[in-house]
Amino acid sequence: IPLYFQLEEILKERIETGELRPGDLLSSEKELSEKYQISRPTVRQALRGLVSEGLLYREKGKGTFIAKPKIDYGFIQRLTTFYDDMIEKGYTTKTMVIKQEVKTVRGAIAKKLNIQKGEKIIFLHRIRSVENEPIVSVMNFIPYKLCPDLINEDLENKSLYRMLSNKYELKPYRAEITLEPIVAEEYDSQILKIKLGAPMHLMQNITYTKDNIAMDYFESRFRGDKGKVRVVLYNEI
Repeated sequence: IPLYFQLEEILKERIETGELRPGDLLSSEKELSEKYQISRPTVRQALRGLVSEGLLYREKGKGTFIAKPKIDYGFIQRLTTFYDDMIEKGYTTKTMVIKQEVKTVRGAIAKKLNIQKGEKIIFLHRIRSVENEPIVSVMNFIPYKLCPDLINEDLENKSLYRMLSNKYELKPYRAEITLEPIVAEEYDSQILKIKLGAPMHLMQNITYTKDNIAMDYFESRFRGDKGKVRVVLYNEI
């Protein structure tokens, strides 16, 4: 097993056990080299790998630090809301509504929602924060005819899907999801407070009721430096 890989595993274990905590200053390359009896280039290679995985970060002139753990955007064959998923994982969340308005739908979105071009939709744009950091920008496109009063609802302090389910009897049954890597554009940079060109995850989702009605189409743009996507698959035999 390569020495750099062994050092990576040692440091990962120290992070996972809590011996090294977020914000802690890591020992210098020289100190790690002497402690583990390996060359400094090998130490440098191991640290570079852990930085790329998001476990460490560097500050010029200060050193290498332990990073906060990435948020796990898990998809495990069950439909959960962002709010419920984050609360279940023990995070504090906050929602800011940027726009909540009625619009006429264009062709591409109309096709996804299986409605006619020019029909009304409720357009919702929100920023979701976790532990007081903006994490994801979400744009929802919901057919107006399914829930016209939604335009007046408080969607900063209430779960959208819980409200659709409980108040409007629009219960999510299945979803079609696509995921792809993207880079931050200028608007992403401004609202999520990240660098232009920073890595991001784009999730596009069409949610259907049990009657196969497309109740919502949304696009979520997640920060790549603060989260990872985990998918669990089951083999039905």
